[in-house]
Amino acid sequence: MVTIKYFFEGFKKGTIDFSKNIGIFLNLFLLSLVYFLGVGFAFLILKILGKKFLDLKINKKLITYWEERSQLDQIKDNFYRQF
Repeated sequence: MVTIKYFFEGFKKGTIDFSKNIGIFLNLFLLSLVYFLGVGFAFLILKILGKKFLDLKINKKLITYWEERSQLDQIKDNFYRQF
């Protein structure tokens, strides 16, 4: 009777360890797949279309890299209702 008890305790511990390892592997695999297909695919399409989000080139003729923004882009109500 004691050996059966130890067997089932060991079996339970083994299945828990196995499920944790499978969970780690599946999370790594699925998150990598989503990242490379989602983000990578979007990056490639935007690169092909010539979209640049940041201007990374240094221009020594410029005094500052700040870009002017018109006040017409913002509506006052947006500042009061942020959430």
